[in-house]
Amino acid sequence: MEKTPFVELRDVSLTYGRGAESLTAVDQLTMSMGQSEFVAVVGPSGCGKSTLMKLVTGLLLPTSGTILVGGKQVTRPVESVGMAFQNSTLMPWRTTLANIMLPFEIVHPHKRRLRANRKEYTARAQQ
Repeated sequence: MEKTPFVELRDVSLTYGRGAESLTAVDQLTMSMGQSEFVAVVGPSGCGKSTLMKLVTGLLLPTSGTILVGGKQVTRPVESVGMAFQNSTLMPWRTTLANIMLPFEIVHPHKRRLRANRKEYTARAQQ
């Protein structure tokens, strides 16, 4: 009996920019990983390792293809996944305040508290 993959990428591509200025970071990647499997992503700087992690965690959405985690299609940040960046980074589609608030939106117990105390959290972030 074949196990269902926990993480699955089906023909995933990600292109930054458009037209002549575009850069393909991931091109038609298909791979799967089982739950409890250990996978290492190795390669030189700039080859797409961090981009792959951002795709799997839902911090970036693919230009084409499908990503599944736990059998569910990734269409936004995945709640059951954490990621520590090697270098500090901001999500360019979020405002400065929204970038500061991101950990509170995805990390328990803050996530639950944020719903009830958004004004307090926002005031602290603005300070």
